[in-house]
Amino acid sequence: MGERKYTFLKFFAYVIEIIIFYILEGVPNLFPDVLQGKPLFLLPIALSIGFFEKEITAMVYGIVCGSLIDFGVTSHFGFYTFSLAILCFFIGYIVENFFNLSLVFFLIVSVIAVPVLISLNFVFTYIVLGYSDYITYYVNHIVPIMIYTFIVSPIFYGINKVIHNKFSVVK
Repeated sequence: MGERKYTFLKFFAYVIEIIIFYILEGVPNLFPDVLQGKPLFLLPIALSIGFFEKEITAMVYGIVCGSLIDFGVTSHFGFYTFSLAILCFFIGYIVENFFNLSLVFFLIVSVIAVPVLISLNFVFTYIVLGYSDYITYYVNHIVPIMIYTFIVSPIFYGINKVIHNKFSVVK
């Protein structure tokens, strides 16, 4: 099989993964709420694709995942699209040029990126707009989303490692 066919199949597999988990994320009561929170599957999917692809490709998938999060989860468009585009670009660059792929490095990035992105979105959504009792909402709803999202992150690292390895051309 030619290099172009492998590349197409790999990118198609990523798109199918994104679509499947976007749909599953929106199905009510499919995944249990943990302290009133459900994971944002597309966040670790974007981060893990950033680990396996080069900068521009990682950025494109960051834009796709971010747009779907903005469209499906948040009430405003653009925060996750912009944030994941930039973050995935830099992850792709850093992994390509400085670090080897490893689950440990992915978990370090996830334990930083997941709470920072979700907290910044919370700040822009609730605090800046002047909602009251935002601390209670943050502790009871946002923190569980962060924890749940981080816990499922290694699953997506594994899925995307398999996709990347299966459809990468050996030279």
